[in-house]
Amino acid sequence: MVGFIKDPSGVAALYLGKKKGRDLVYMGKVGTGWSRTTSRKIRDALDSVVSPKSRLSKQLKKPKATWVEPKFVAEIEYRDITSEGLLRASSFKGLSRK
Repeated sequence: MVGFIKDPSGVAALYLGKKKGRDLVYMGKVGTGWSRTTSRKIRDALDSVVSPKSRLSKQLKKPKATWVEPKFVAEIEYRDITSEGLLRASSFKGLSRK
């Protein structure tokens, strides 16, 4: 995971990345699959690893993003990967520390 969008009660969405060789590549975002309680727990965990800038190999303009060090792995269920390499119909299933 590379970042998130803040929500008053936790997170509104998570920005996802994947290691490809030496690069950390953007894979899209996920905004569903958690309860309010889980959203708060995710936010508490991510607040401890906030980064001043994105760690992605190719920088993106995401004005609402709070970037984080890639210290957590999000388990994501998805339907497909688009031709641009982004996850389609993604849903959050869990979070663990690397």
